[in-house]
Amino acid sequence: MRPGFLFANLICVLCLFASCASSKVVEGDGTVHAAPIIRASEFSQKYNMQLDFMKHHFSGLLIVKELPDHEIRILASTYFGLSLFDFSLRDEEFHVNSCIEPMKKKKILRLLETDFKNLFLNGKNIRIKKKNSTFEKRVTGRGFGKSVFYLSEFISGHPEQIKIKHPWLRLSIQLDKLKEKQD
Repeated sequence: MRPGFLFANLICVLCLFASCASSKVVEGDGTVHAAPIIRASEFSQKYNMQLDFMKHHFSGLLIVKELPDHEIRILASTYFGLSLFDFSLRDEEFHVNSCIEPMKKKKILRLLETDFKNLFLNGKNIRIKKKNSTFEKRVTGRGFGKSVFYLSEFISGHPEQIKIKHPWLRLSIQLDKLKEKQD
Protein backbone atom coordinates (compact mmCIF):
# COMPACT_ATOMS: atom_id res chain seq x y z
CA MET A 1 0.00 0.00 0.00
CA ARG A 2 2.88 2.38 0.76
CA PRO A 3 4.53 2.17 -2.73
CA GLY A 4 1.18 2.94 -4.38
CA PHE A 5 0.77 6.03 -2.22
CA LEU A 6 4.28 7.25 -3.13
CA PHE A 7 3.58 6.65 -6.83
CA ALA A 8 0.32 8.64 -6.62
CA ASN A 9 2.14 11.52 -4.91
CA LEU A 10 4.85 11.45 -7.55
CA ILE A 11 2.23 11.64 -10.32
CA CYS A 12 0.53 14.60 -8.59
CA VAL A 13 3.85 16.46 -8.26
CA LEU A 14 4.70 15.82 -11.93
CA CYS A 15 1.26 17.08 -13.01
CA LEU A 16 1.79 20.20 -10.89
CA PHE A 17 5.16 20.89 -12.54
CA ALA A 18 3.71 20.24 -15.99
CA SER A 19 0.87 22.69 -15.41
CA CYS A 20 3.38 25.40 -14.43
CA ALA A 21 5.51 24.84 -17.55
CA SER A 22 5.72 27.08 -20.60
CA SER A 23 3.32 27.11 -23.56
CA LYS A 24 4.72 23.87 -24.97
CA VAL A 25 2.45 20.84 -25.06
CA VAL A 26 4.33 17.65 -24.25
CA GLU A 27 2.92 14.25 -25.11
CA GLY A 28 3.82 10.95 -23.48
CA ASP A 29 6.58 10.08 -25.97
CA GLY A 30 8.44 13.39 -25.43
CA THR A 31 6.92 14.98 -28.54
CA VAL A 32 6.43 18.71 -28.22
CA HIS A 33 4.13 21.09 -30.05
CA ALA A 34 6.19 24.24 -29.58
CA ALA A 35 5.93 27.84 -30.61
CA PRO A 36 7.83 28.76 -33.76
CA ILE A 37 11.60 29.04 -33.40
CA ILE A 38 11.62 32.25 -35.45
CA ARG A 39 8.64 34.58 -35.42
CA ALA A 40 8.30 36.23 -38.82
CA SER A 41 7.38 39.90 -38.70
CA GLU A 42 6.43 42.65 -41.14
CA PHE A 43 10.04 43.82 -41.03
CA SER A 44 12.62 41.84 -42.99
CA GLN A 45 14.73 39.58 -40.82
CA LYS A 46 18.15 38.83 -42.26
CA TYR A 47 20.39 35.87 -41.55
CA ASN A 48 23.84 34.89 -42.77
CA MET A 49 23.26 31.47 -44.25
CA GLN A 50 25.59 28.59 -44.99
CA LEU A 51 23.98 25.75 -46.88
CA ASP A 52 25.88 22.53 -47.48
CA PHE A 53 24.20 19.98 -49.72
CA MET A 54 26.21 16.93 -50.73
CA LYS A 55 29.33 18.43 -52.36
CA HIS A 56 27.75 21.86 -52.93
CA HIS A 57 28.44 24.73 -50.53
CA PHE A 58 26.54 28.00 -50.69
CA SER A 59 26.94 31.06 -48.50
CA GLY A 60 24.59 33.97 -48.62
CA LEU A 61 21.61 35.64 -47.05
CA LEU A 62 18.27 34.30 -45.90
CA ILE A 63 15.60 36.98 -45.77
CA VAL A 64 12.27 36.34 -44.04
CA LYS A 65 9.28 38.64 -44.03
CA GLU A 66 5.60 38.29 -43.17
CA LEU A 67 3.44 39.95 -45.78
CA PRO A 68 0.13 41.72 -44.93
CA ASP A 69 -1.93 38.70 -46.06
CA HIS A 70 -0.15 36.50 -43.41
CA GLU A 71 2.07 34.89 -46.01
CA ILE A 72 5.64 34.27 -44.86
CA ARG A 73 8.14 34.76 -47.67
CA ILE A 74 11.54 33.04 -47.40
CA LEU A 75 14.23 34.05 -49.86
CA ALA A 76 17.81 32.76 -49.99
CA SER A 77 20.49 34.14 -52.27
CA THR A 78 24.27 34.08 -52.49
CA TYR A 79 26.25 37.22 -51.76
CA PHE A 80 26.74 37.63 -55.52
CA GLY A 81 23.00 37.64 -56.22
CA LEU A 82 22.29 34.04 -57.31
CA SER A 83 18.84 33.15 -56.01
CA LEU A 84 18.97 29.74 -54.29
CA PHE A 85 15.29 29.48 -53.45
CA ASP A 86 12.15 31.51 -52.90
CA PHE A 87 9.45 29.85 -50.79
CA SER A 88 6.07 30.99 -49.46
CA LEU A 89 4.31 29.71 -46.33
CA ARG A 90 0.67 30.47 -45.71
CA ASP A 91 -1.03 28.57 -42.88
CA GLU A 92 0.05 24.97 -43.60
CA GLU A 93 0.48 25.53 -47.35
CA PHE A 94 4.01 25.58 -48.78
CA HIS A 95 4.70 26.98 -52.24
CA VAL A 96 7.97 26.87 -54.20
CA ASN A 97 8.27 30.10 -56.20
CA SER A 98 11.76 29.23 -57.47
CA CYS A 99 14.62 26.89 -56.60
CA ILE A 100 18.03 26.02 -58.06
CA GLU A 101 18.33 22.75 -59.94
CA PRO A 102 20.48 20.71 -57.45
CA MET A 103 17.78 21.19 -54.79
CA LYS A 104 14.78 20.75 -57.08
CA LYS A 105 14.06 17.20 -55.98
CA LYS A 106 10.72 16.28 -54.45
CA LYS A 107 12.21 14.71 -51.29
CA ILE A 108 14.62 17.59 -50.68
CA LEU A 109 11.85 20.15 -51.12
CA ARG A 110 9.67 18.15 -48.70
CA LEU A 111 12.50 18.22 -46.13
CA LEU A 112 12.95 21.96 -46.56
CA GLU A 113 9.20 22.42 -46.25
CA THR A 114 9.22 20.54 -42.95
CA ASP A 115 12.24 22.49 -41.70
CA PHE A 116 10.77 25.88 -42.56
CA LYS A 117 7.39 24.97 -41.10
CA ASN A 118 9.16 23.98 -37.88
CA LEU A 119 11.14 27.24 -37.92
CA PHE A 120 8.34 29.69 -38.75
CA LEU A 121 5.09 27.91 -37.85
CA ASN A 122 4.22 25.84 -34.81
CA GLY A 123 6.67 22.95 -34.53
CA LYS A 124 4.95 19.59 -34.70
CA ASN A 125 6.40 16.28 -33.58
CA ILE A 126 9.52 17.88 -32.13
CA ARG A 127 11.42 16.12 -29.39
CA ILE A 128 13.62 18.31 -27.20
CA LYS A 129 16.76 16.30 -26.49
CA LYS A 130 18.90 18.78 -24.54
CA LYS A 131 18.13 22.19 -23.14
CA ASN A 132 19.90 24.71 -20.95
CA SER A 133 20.13 28.49 -20.85
CA THR A 134 22.55 28.75 -23.81
CA PHE A 135 21.80 25.70 -25.96
CA GLU A 136 18.81 23.68 -27.13
CA LYS A 137 18.70 20.58 -29.32
CA ARG A 138 15.45 19.57 -31.03
CA VAL A 139 14.87 16.50 -33.18
CA THR A 140 12.04 15.71 -35.57
CA GLY A 141 11.47 12.79 -37.92
CA ARG A 142 13.31 9.51 -38.37
CA GLY A 143 15.62 7.93 -40.91
CA PHE A 144 16.11 10.00 -44.06
CA GLY A 145 13.52 12.52 -42.84
CA LYS A 146 15.34 13.19 -39.57
CA SER A 147 16.09 16.85 -38.80
CA VAL A 148 18.19 18.05 -35.89
CA PHE A 149 17.87 21.70 -34.81
CA TYR A 150 20.66 23.24 -32.72
CA LEU A 151 19.65 26.57 -31.20
CA SER A 152 22.16 28.78 -29.38
CA GLU A 153 23.17 32.30 -28.39
CA PHE A 154 19.74 33.25 -27.02
CA ILE A 155 18.85 36.94 -26.69
CA SER A 156 15.47 37.70 -25.10
CA GLY A 157 14.48 34.05 -25.51
CA HIS A 158 15.15 33.98 -29.27
CA PRO A 159 18.10 32.09 -30.80
CA GLU A 160 20.70 34.12 -32.67
CA GLN A 161 22.25 31.00 -34.23
CA ILE A 162 20.35 28.05 -35.70
CA LYS A 163 21.86 24.93 -37.24
CA ILE A 164 19.66 22.43 -39.03
CA LYS A 165 21.25 19.10 -39.92
CA HIS A 166 19.98 16.13 -41.89
CA PRO A 167 22.58 13.50 -41.04
CA TRP A 168 21.54 10.90 -43.62
CA LEU A 169 21.44 13.32 -46.57
CA ARG A 170 24.52 15.44 -45.92
CA LEU A 171 22.34 18.54 -45.86
CA SER A 172 22.98 21.24 -43.28
CA ILE A 173 21.83 24.83 -42.95
CA GLN A 174 23.35 27.33 -40.55
CA LEU A 175 21.62 30.65 -39.86
CA ASP A 176 23.29 33.49 -37.95
CA LYS A 177 21.06 36.48 -37.29
CA LEU A 178 22.42 39.76 -38.62
CA LYS A 179 22.42 42.68 -36.23
CA GLU A 180 20.52 45.79 -37.27
CA LYS A 181 22.65 48.89 -37.66
CA GLN A 182 22.25 51.41 -34.86
CA ASP A 183 22.30 55.02 -36.15
